[in-house]
Amino acid sequence: MKKKSVNLITAVGVLVVLSGAYVGVKAYVAKQEVADTESAEEENPEIISIASADVKSIKFVIDKKEVTFEKNGDSWVKSDETAFPVDQDKMDTLVSSLNSIKAERTLENVEDASEYELDEPENTITVTTEDGGTTVIQLGMENDSTSQEYIDLNKDSSTVYVVSNSTFSSFKGTLYDFAKSGVFPTVDSSTVSKISVDGKDSSYVVEKDENNFWNITGDGETEKADSAKATSLASTLSSVAYASYVNYNCAEDELSQYGLDKPYAEITVDYQEKVEKESTDDENEAENGDEEVSEASGDENQADENADSETDGSESLDEDADSETDGNESSDEDADSETDGNESLDEDVDVADTEDSEAVENENTDETADDNVEAEDTDVTESDDEAGVETADTESAESSEDAEEDSEPETEMVDRELVIQVGDQSSDGGRYVRVNDSNEIYTISEDSLDTFLGKTNADFWDLTVSYLSANNLDTLDVNYGGEDYIVNVSRETSEDENVETSNNETEDEDTTDSTSSDVADGNDVEGNAADDNTSSGDLTGEDTENTDDSSSTASTTSSTSVTLSYTLNGKDLDSTTFTTFYNKLINMTAQKRLTDEFKSNADPEMTVKFTDIDGNEMEVEYYSYDTNYYAAVINKKVYLVNKMTVKELFQAFESVTGEKEENEKAETTDPETNASTDNAETETTEASEDAEE
Repeated sequence: MKKKSVNLITAVGVLVVLSGAYVGVKAYVAKQEVADTESAEEENPEIISIASADVKSIKFVIDKKEVTFEKNGDSWVKSDETAFPVDQDKMDTLVSSLNSIKAERTLENVEDASEYELDEPENTITVTTEDGGTTVIQLGMENDSTSQEYIDLNKDSSTVYVVSNSTFSSFKGTLYDFAKSGVFPTVDSSTVSKISVDGKDSSYVVEKDENNFWNITGDGETEKADSAKATSLASTLSSVAYASYVNYNCAEDELSQYGLDKPYAEITVDYQEKVEKESTDDENEAENGDEEVSEASGDENQADENADSETDGSESLDEDADSETDGNESSDEDADSETDGNESLDEDVDVADTEDSEAVENENTDETADDNVEAEDTDVTESDDEAGVETADTESAESSEDAEEDSEPETEMVDRELVIQVGDQSSDGGRYVRVNDSNEIYTISEDSLDTFLGKTNADFWDLTVSYLSANNLDTLDVNYGGEDYIVNVSRETSEDENVETSNNETEDEDTTDSTSSDVADGNDVEGNAADDNTSSGDLTGEDTENTDDSSSTASTTSSTSVTLSYTLNGKDLDSTTFTTFYNKLINMTAQKRLTDEFKSNADPEMTVKFTDIDGNEMEVEYYSYDTNYYAAVINKKVYLVNKMTVKELFQAFESVTGEKEENEKAETTDPETNASTDNAETETTEASEDAEE
């Protein structure tokens, strides 16, 4: 027991000693941290401390010239050129970098300033404060290995300070790095209707027609453009941006130094922009009404109401100062009721603005009663007044919300034109540009401009060989394998009643198959869109009337559907078989087009002539071109189409004519023939074995 007590006392003593040691160490560490901080502050003294608000002007070297920016009120200006568009944020950042600069090292008693290139400093910064004081900072050599820079203050090179080389980075750059750059015009690509490029290397025009389809014009010829390529070209405009600012006020005689006196190319874009609609004074009065109603006008309006009511004691609270209609309707209601006028207030009146609402509240104090309520031959009780005011307040709040919604400015689409003049190549890898005859010169990267430049009309050709919707087809003449075939299209129109509102779900099966196949297999989005419009069926005048009459049963309507049927050489033709072939035919897309003259010594393997319902004709011929392509020739245009794709077209047509089935039957003989063939083979084998023996 005694031994345990001794051990316990020893443990307690050790714990006390350790606790004391911990407290001592902690105190020492805290003192050491304070000492280190003081030492660090001594080692990295603050050498420059200039408050931004105290800076009056600042001068430094830009592009090997001294430039001075000074404070003019709250704005920075270039002292010798006040029209220069100084970037205020850039200058604020530059000045704030002088708030506190500390030296990482201090070199004293320096005898040779050239060791640090301070005899010919890279830049000299002179800061003048509001009290007239100046601070001169000379920037010398940069040490890339330590990322430090040598400077002196007030041209005293006997003491050199070493600072981080990022300390004065905001003072570096060209003059236009300190200018507020403009922004390239915003163009909504969906509103672009025309893009014209007139360049030294090539010129072309991509433009939408009246049906909103893209066309390409080049070398004096206009034809359908690839929709995806034209849309992509228009979409590029939304990503174009200026690369650098070059000149904010370029004179006409200075354009030649940028190659803009005779531009390398000119890009013109026609588009639309949404702007706030400008309203005339009359429109403003009609929309907003008179904001203030005088007592005279109030009395005049009330007199008109009393005359219309033709009753005694009719009371009307005209709470909408902007509209006399409400007041007249209220009076008409009083007149029709032919009552004595015991009603104190019309609770259905709309209150449009705060001023009228205040007039209603003042009604209780009888201060503005003449402006709002005309009481004739009747007593208005306090309870009636309170009820009327409460109703007016409620309706005033609702009317105020409506007024806020109505106050949103109306917008309209206006035509705009963007003209980009492209000049010489610039040092930053772009080209000089001028937009809309502005005096400002910028550069734009060549990557952005190459989307428009160096292209030809061939780059935008539509490679769809021959497209004609089945809904517009009248006859199809095909020559294949030396045989002539003619497909005639018949149409039957019917009206469906009591069908669901969605017409697409109730169309005739044959028509649905035709149009849905076109859409599914089609590469020409515009053409398929046209098919959809044609096949959906428009409501006739009679149908529209029926729909209006049955508005109470919105789940039913009347629609018109067209059923297509086909014959081949006068015989009925399966609709699905024909549309499978026809979809392959009209959605045939080439890999490229030949620009050289094409001649073939062989006859075409297939010739197809389309005749539409208006009598227009289109003919396409398919020739074997090489091991990879067929040449599809139409209107002297030669399309090179993947050979396997054309082979599939031929096979689909063989299904239409029945040749494919006949060939399959020829390959598969009947069982008796198979049996005789097997016997013949067996006998031949046995004879061979006997001969060998």
